[in-house]
Amino acid sequence: MAYRSRSTAIRTITAKFAGKCACCGGQINAGEIVDYYPAKREIAHYQAFNGNSSKCYNVLRREKYPADYIDIDRAYEDQCADICGR
Repeated sequence: MAYRSRSTAIRTITAKFAGKCACCGGQINAGEIVDYYPAKREIAHYQAFNGNSSKCYNVLRREKYPADYIDIDRAYEDQCADICGR
């Protein structure tokens, strides 16, 4: 009988299949380096479970600030720059 340890520690693995990130819901492609949480059988972008994932940050920021809002903000900054003569 083979014995397998049931570690609950988060591991860094290479994704064999595409899926959704448990942190942000963004796409994870096959071949990406990801974090795997065996206790819940979840995968997430690299360092997402630690709160240090740049990919999750970008996805969450896009959801919080839609493209329309960012474009309006840029247009306002451009308008102010024109008025100030920069």
